[in-house]
Amino acid sequence: MGKTSSVLNSSSWTLGVKFIERGISLIIYIMLARFLSIEEFGVVAFAMLFLEFITVIISSGVKDFILTRKEVNRIFIDTCTFSVVTVSIFVSLIFYLIMDLFFIGKSELMQDVFKALLLLPAISSFNIVQTALLQRNFSFKSLSLRNLISTLVAGIISVYCAFDGFGAWALVINQYCKVIIDTIILQIIVKYKPGFSFSYKYFKECYSFSIPLLVSEIMNFWSTRMMDLFVSIIHGAGSLAILNISRKFTRLVQQLSLTSLRPVVLSYSSKSENKSQAFAKFISYITFFVAPVLIAIGVYAEFYVTTIFGTQWEPAIGIIEVLSFTAVAQCLSWYFGLILITKGKNLLLFKLNVVFTLIFFLAGLLSYKLEFYDYIIVQTIFINLVSIYKIYFLVKNKYMLLSDFKAYILPSVFSCFIFVFTSLVFKSILGSYVSDSKWLSLGGSIFFSLASFLISFIISMLVFKVFSRDIKDALSRIASKRKSEA
Repeated sequence: MGKTSSVLNSSSWTLGVKFIERGISLIIYIMLARFLSIEEFGVVAFAMLFLEFITVIISSGVKDFILTRKEVNRIFIDTCTFSVVTVSIFVSLIFYLIMDLFFIGKSELMQDVFKALLLLPAISSFNIVQTALLQRNFSFKSLSLRNLISTLVAGIISVYCAFDGFGAWALVINQYCKVIIDTIILQIIVKYKPGFSFSYKYFKECYSFSIPLLVSEIMNFWSTRMMDLFVSIIHGAGSLAILNISRKFTRLVQQLSLTSLRPVVLSYSSKSENKSQAFAKFISYITFFVAPVLIAIGVYAEFYVTTIFGTQWEPAIGIIEVLSFTAVAQCLSWYFGLILITKGKNLLLFKLNVVFTLIFFLAGLLSYKLEFYDYIIVQTIFINLVSIYKIYFLVKNKYMLLSDFKAYILPSVFSCFIFVFTSLVFKSILGSYVSDSKWLSLGGSIFFSLASFLISFIISMLVFKVFSRDIKDALSRIASKRKSEA
């Protein structure tokens, strides 16, 4: 009981630190966006796209392999460290040799930035094993503080460099500072010095375990980065920078809510006797509370983008508005994979992911002649179609019962439509009366978003009785639990 309590307390504490760290990251991101030009931002974004892919290749499966081992010893740790460091150097070298394939027609600055960043995977590869060892010991506080410190220090240094005219190199400095600080802190905490011991048995076991996960992670990576890839190749680094700014707030909300709740949803639903109802409730709550935030980000984009990021990012407003049309569909389908996993349909999930990835790839190829804005519209349509199909697939194959869909998910969708309608009405009022003051418009956007949610909440509670009763019961249980803990 003591250990469980300790883990829960550590997890709660970690979540709090994560919110602070994300807040600091957002402030740093905004300051860098204000100091740098669109082209400078896009140059690093393009290089980081491939650098993140290299990181996926290096780390996929290795950390999970360490975490799932019942016992680890010195030879085992040395072997894993040797493996990831060697692979990172090898993969970085390959990308260096073939980089001309990715940078045909690109600027010399972009090539120089990519070359400079290629050293990062080799440095960060040392962190993979050490991070896994800390996670094995439930040292979440140490990991959270490390991330917080490195983000803050690297951010301050990079913002100063951006202010001093370093341009795109300020973002490069940010990446290096963060990784180096992470490595130093981990070394102090773990106190591990790599040795020269090596076991071919452990090496074989590691990559037998990791390669299937690697294939899956590569597919997941490019399915989520397909838009970035096509935008950067077809429309250029500047358009990629605008796309990144356009999705900054949306991704932050998703990371803090949808992604953070993933292990909770998987754990709870796996143990539930009625998995259909458990998933329907989770999807319903997620859509009911998170989708309005994502919608509001798009509806009120014109009132906050230039105020927060700077006037050079005005082209992002239209992109944010278009992407907000995917809010409801993405919330509904976010845990699609988890539902199939709990049903033991891993192979089916893999096949479907292949199909979905090919759909987005073909959509990108077929729309390569379109302008940037029109391309985003096409992608938005396909995202909605695929997301709607995922829900249809679950109901059709009875992984989620139609009765559960009607009782829980339908009210949330209805609530979102009410929210959209009221938000558009309030937006017209805001634009007519307070558009002269940027900060007043920003405050009005927040106020009207809350008002829209309150209206949609009340109407949904009055119209849908089962949903209303379930929400009241959930809130009552939370209140009772807090009262008992106090």
